[in-house]
Amino acid sequence: MDDWLEPGSALHRLTERIEGIETGQGRHEGKLDSFRDGLHGVEEDVVRLSDEVDHVRREISGLESAVADTRQTLDTFIEQYGRDREVSKAQAELSRLTTEWYATFSQRKQTRALARGLVHTLTAQAVYRNVVNTATVRASSEERLLLEPTYWLAPATMAVAAKFRNEEEQGERARAHACALDAAKANLFFSLTCSRLGDEKEAAAWMDLYLQSLDPNELGQDFLVVLEAIAGKELGAKALGYTQQAMARWSRGNSALSAGGYASPKASGGTDLESRLLNLRSRLTESRYKALRETCGAQWEGLRDGWELSTVTDRTLAHLDETFPDGFDKADPVDTSVGSGIHVESALERLIDQLEPDEGDMRERMRRLERIIEYGGDLEAAGQAHDSSLALDAAPVSLMTLLDQAVFEPDEVRLGQPARRMALHAIWPGLEEAAQRFVTTSRDRLPRHVTLRVGAWSCSVPTDPRQMADPNRLVNDLASRIERQTQGQSDAVVRRWPRLLAALTMGTLTGALLTPFVDDGARWIFLLLTIGMFTWAGWEMWSVPLRKRRVRDHGIRVRHEAVTTLADALRQCEDFFEDWHAALDRLDFLTQWGETHKRD
Repeated sequence: MDDWLEPGSALHRLTERIEGIETGQGRHEGKLDSFRDGLHGVEEDVVRLSDEVDHVRREISGLESAVADTRQTLDTFIEQYGRDREVSKAQAELSRLTTEWYATFSQRKQTRALARGLVHTLTAQAVYRNVVNTATVRASSEERLLLEPTYWLAPATMAVAAKFRNEEEQGERARAHACALDAAKANLFFSLTCSRLGDEKEAAAWMDLYLQSLDPNELGQDFLVVLEAIAGKELGAKALGYTQQAMARWSRGNSALSAGGYASPKASGGTDLESRLLNLRSRLTESRYKALRETCGAQWEGLRDGWELSTVTDRTLAHLDETFPDGFDKADPVDTSVGSGIHVESALERLIDQLEPDEGDMRERMRRLERIIEYGGDLEAAGQAHDSSLALDAAPVSLMTLLDQAVFEPDEVRLGQPARRMALHAIWPGLEEAAQRFVTTSRDRLPRHVTLRVGAWSCSVPTDPRQMADPNRLVNDLASRIERQTQGQSDAVVRRWPRLLAALTMGTLTGALLTPFVDDGARWIFLLLTIGMFTWAGWEMWSVPLRKRRVRDHGIRVRHEAVTTLADALRQCEDFFEDWHAALDRLDFLTQWGETHKRD
């Protein structure tokens, strides 16, 4: 009975525990529900917080955009402020320099106006007809000298005024004063003035002094206008002769001609004459004289260089005929300005208006400031524009560059035909000497004989067109040599008995091995080997005529190609050396072309 009660009691206790667990679970479920409710609240808070974060992020993005716009606006303002400040500074400095310009150099403007009036032919006529009182001329020129004692044009105008009054002693002192201040400009001024007033003898004397005062490596752009006037004989024949002598002397002193080479050092301040002539020479292309090139081998480089050097004279003569169709001295029919005095007037006007170094420096500073104002304070753009404008202004040019461009590149320098003929006069001795040097070098590189090689065969061919070898004999000799070689190679084709015996032996052995093997696979292998060996033996026995024929056919092809190559090479060789000798003889034509110059 007790045993039955114990399980019931245990079951009762278990039931109570289960009920307790259910009660505890109910309590926990309540807590879980409350916790779940709390999580929902937290989730709602997180969603709300995320929305707020997105809103803040959008506000920050808008703020960043606003800051960037503000920064850009500020940078633009700062940059524009800097440019405006540069413009203001440039305007203030330009105003100051303009005031200083007029305060310092205004007297020179009046001096230039007086000089321009004194050298005019109408002024001379007015003075000589007593329309203008010479005392007024003297007073005006003396006033200019008192106001501008360091400006060369002031005593120069006083010298012109003294000439009107026939005051030789005062004129000499005024001329000496002007030459002491600037010899080159004063000498040119007096030469042009004398020419304008009709005194060609004195104009030539002053021109000689002017030429002596020049640096041939630093010729100003005014020299081009002066050269035009001299070439047009506007200063007289004597001035033309002095100028030709001076230019020839400068050319000899500056040219640097070297013997026997392609490249020579460039002349001081100019383009080397030899380099210019070398650029005119004919060039051999790869396709020209191809057969001769292939048969000459290593000799071709020297032959080509010598041939090209020989063409310098001919090409130079062709260029001169095209550029100077009338030679040295015939007048240009289309140059209506020759002798009219227009170049003298232009040269005198440019000389009078030419700024002095101190004026030029201040003018350059003013132009730079004007560029800054023009480009709204952009210093970089203004600097580039200013440098470009300076590059457009013609820089001083050396005599050799001037002569070179006048003869070989007439479009690069603004000179008329008479002035370019003067340039040709000046460089003609050097040009003729350079051509002679090239011809001498080319003749030294011309061999007496040249070796032509076709395969293993070679022959020596004379380069004198009057002694050229008989091409038929050489071609027949080469053909006979190749035929003998072919015949020897054909006779060398015989039955190769060792190979024949070896093939028969190996075929017999493989055939003997067919009987012991009854397996189909092994039998077929030995059968194929046997057939192959006996076939090889048959080929060795009966292929001799076929191989001989192949050798002969190959020999015929080789002979045809070799004969064709040699015939082309001999024909091209004859043309090549005829052209070479003919080009060397063109030096006499170049010399004859310049005979007019030599008679001067």
